[in-house]
Amino acid sequence: MRLENLINIESRKSLDFIINELDAVVYVIDVENSTILYANEKCKEEFGDIIGQVCYQALQSNKTKPCEDCLLSNNNYLNHINSTYKWEHTNSINNKTYLFSERIVPNNDNNSYIKIQIGIDVTNQKELENKVLEQQLKTIETFEALSNATIEGLIIYNSDKKCIKVNQIAPELLGYTADEMIGKSAFEFISDESIELVKRVIKNQDQSPYEAIMIRKDGSKFPAMLRGKDIKLGDENIRVSALMDITDIKLKEAEISQLAYYDSLTSLPNRTLLEDRVTQLIYKTKRTGQYSALMFVDLDHFKIINDTRGHIIGDKILQQCANRLSSITRQYDTVARFGGDEFIVLIDTQTSDYSLAINDISIIADKILHTLKHPFYIDNSEFLLSASIGIALFNSAISIDELMKRADSAMYHSKDNGRDNYSFFNQNLQTSLERKATLLSKLREAIENKKVTIQYQTQVDYNKTVVGVEALARWTDDELGAISPMEFIPIAEESGLIVKFSIYLLNEVATLIKSWENDELKSKWRISVNISLKQFERDDFYDVIHHLITHYAIQADKIRLEITESLLLKDAQNALLKINQLKALGVTISIDDFGTGYSSLSYLKKLPIDELKIDKSFVADILDDKNDETIVVSILSIAKQFGFDVIAEGIENEEIYQKLIDLGCAYFQGYCFHRPTPKEYL
Repeated sequence: MRLENLINIESRKSLDFIINELDAVVYVIDVENSTILYANEKCKEEFGDIIGQVCYQALQSNKTKPCEDCLLSNNNYLNHINSTYKWEHTNSINNKTYLFSERIVPNNDNNSYIKIQIGIDVTNQKELENKVLEQQLKTIETFEALSNATIEGLIIYNSDKKCIKVNQIAPELLGYTADEMIGKSAFEFISDESIELVKRVIKNQDQSPYEAIMIRKDGSKFPAMLRGKDIKLGDENIRVSALMDITDIKLKEAEISQLAYYDSLTSLPNRTLLEDRVTQLIYKTKRTGQYSALMFVDLDHFKIINDTRGHIIGDKILQQCANRLSSITRQYDTVARFGGDEFIVLIDTQTSDYSLAINDISIIADKILHTLKHPFYIDNSEFLLSASIGIALFNSAISIDELMKRADSAMYHSKDNGRDNYSFFNQNLQTSLERKATLLSKLREAIENKKVTIQYQTQVDYNKTVVGVEALARWTDDELGAISPMEFIPIAEESGLIVKFSIYLLNEVATLIKSWENDELKSKWRISVNISLKQFERDDFYDVIHHLITHYAIQADKIRLEITESLLLKDAQNALLKINQLKALGVTISIDDFGTGYSSLSYLKKLPIDELKIDKSFVADILDDKNDETIVVSILSIAKQFGFDVIAEGIENEEIYQKLIDLGCAYFQGYCFHRPTPKEYL
């Protein structure tokens, strides 16, 4: 059949040319029997000479009926006369994809219909499209995999701050399903106390990470680290927010803070945190002119409990002390453990009135003294304590070191005045501190240049026969004049200078003993030497004494070491070990100032000592004070029971000497017999 018989076209040649030049397959099908009536050259190239064949058999492989996309498969095709229908189909013969455009029109030769189909090869375009789609799918899958693999919850909000997308983590953190979160406002996930912060961050477009409190579906809260990014997606502005639960991090931070800034035993602020609190309070007082105070609280005689009952008991008492101090101070005050049995209390009086501030601080100090005097009950045992408090008041700029020095000085003033009381730092104490600093500087130079000299005071028996001497340190400064040992010895002890001076003194004593070997009278004398706590505590103390004896080749029993009761009580076990070692060398031991400390028969019976020395404070008023006489009699009785010698010091006159003889004392020392003198005048 010729084309001009199928379509009323005037110019057959022009039409054939146009149709055959198209880069598309063109064919005409009889609607009634699906027979191909016409095919252009392109169609013949693809499928061969198909005119006269059934279309779905000629143009497809293994087809017994029209394609589902084809209108011929629809019995209602008459409803589509003169309508254009487009569809896409992949041919099963050449595997090419065509974009078809078809139209059913009446056949002009008879009362029938034909269908014109034009197919454009879009195989390459479809492959490219499929690749793009595949890449998009991979990108989406990768993004979702990454977003779900992160530890952060990701939430995407639209410009109205409504949730439009979440990863898997966000619903898990907030207790919702993903569908429940979609459409919710961003602020529904924020706890009330953080809403203003979050609004401010979003308003300022702040992209830096920040912390906020989140709220779950069940109402529970948790700390989170948030960070957001505003981006433009197409024509829409969106915000991507990431949140991470930092509960564990916060707990770790709290643990680290506890270790770094709080005392492990009492849970009070430690020195590090205390310094920060003091600095803040100094700045506040400088700015406002209001008075504040630093209280230095030192427990009286606590070391005795530690040494006699053990550190476990001591630690429990310290914990109770911390609780008591915390319970009586105010919320804006600070209680800290400074170390050992020392506590610091920072007081913010919040007043610029000096009298009111003093009254406020005094009330708190009285409460502290009162509460610490209440019995401590540990493991069914009762313990009684007191405290000495030093107070440094300030309302202007001052350094932490200076503030601590003032409070420490005031605290020692309280101890010197009987303990169980408090003292305010004042100008007199300031003068004392300045003199102490001056003396320390000069004392260091004096010891270095051997300007601290040694004098000797004789010790006699009841017949006033000299049995020995005591080596005594004396110091006269070129500017300050004579300095009392009662003043410079504690400074030397506190600074550690006493150790160096003690070595010098011991060598001088050993040299003197050696020089007396051929003296018929003095070769029988012993020399008593006071041993400081710092010297005795040194690990090499025994070695020092042993070296003196062997180096100078002297008789060990000519050296008598005088030690104090406090030295014995500080570390009883170690003290007993050292004393036994020293006794094994042959030196003799005297307990100095016996009766002024905390005498205990339990340690006396264990110590291999030779002598008790009665302190001059009990001797000076023995003629008038019956209590002093009773104490002396008790000491003499104890010594007799244990087989110790007794020597009384500070004998100023004959009457006291005779009184002591009457009470049974055998050895004496004091101005009544001889004053301290250089060795050349002995």
